[in-house]
Amino acid sequence: MPPPDEQPPGVARERTGLAWERQALAFWTLAAITLGIAAHRDAPGLLVASAALVGVGVGVWFTGRRAYTEEGVQPQPGALALIALATAVAALVAAVVVVVHL
Repeated sequence: MPPPDEQPPGVARERTGLAWERQALAFWTLAAITLGIAAHRDAPGLLVASAALVGVGVGVWFTGRRAYTEEGVQPQPGALALIALATAVAALVAAVVVVVHL
């Protein structure tokens, strides 16, 4: 692998976009798992959590698509805060589901 200064100019941007897209897929997978739990445990409240995870995944996916079109790789503190908050909320919901339904 060539050093960073010898790599083609779009490689970092492409990797950044792909990382955002992988994170979106992770949120969509978690939404599908939450939807399955809601269906099997008759927990309609989890439908809201599942829909919220899908929404966060869509937002993350659009952020990743935008990373392909922008010149260079720019810091995105707002988007990172959104992912951190969504991940923390998803973990909290998962913990509540496990504790309440044991």
